[in-house]
Order: sequence, then C-alpha cells, then structure tokens
Amino acid sequence: MVAVAPGPEHILGYAARLRRYFRHVRVAATLSNPQGVHNIEWGGQVYACTGPRPSWATIWPELRMYA
Repeated sequence: MVAVAPGPEHILGYAARLRRYFRHVRVAATLSNPQGVHNIEWGGQVYACTGPRPSWATIWPELRMYA
C-alpha cells in the first residue's frame, strides 16, 4: 500500500500509526515543490507499506482518510 502524509507540522506520528497495520513501513519519498512554496504538503512523506497485520477488511475503514 502507498500512504501519503502531509508535512510534519500538520500530522505527527503517522509512520507509527502505519506500523500498527503493516510489518514493513519505509519512506519512499519526501514531498516538496519546484517553487519552494511551503504548504501543507511540504516535507510530507510517501510511505511504502507491506505485510499487512490484520485483514484488509479491518485496515481499510481505519486508514481511508481523505483530506
């Protein structure tokens, strides 16, 4: 699964939250933009998550979050 989190000043502990649901969580990319505009996405991270612990039926309702 791929998860995208906003910058650290907007959400804390997102990787720890993902680790409750997945055995392996790694940062695949850090977000920025070519104009250097510091917005909600600035410094956010894209996570690659594998090895789900509970079933997808359990994970999905808790992680499907749209902002």
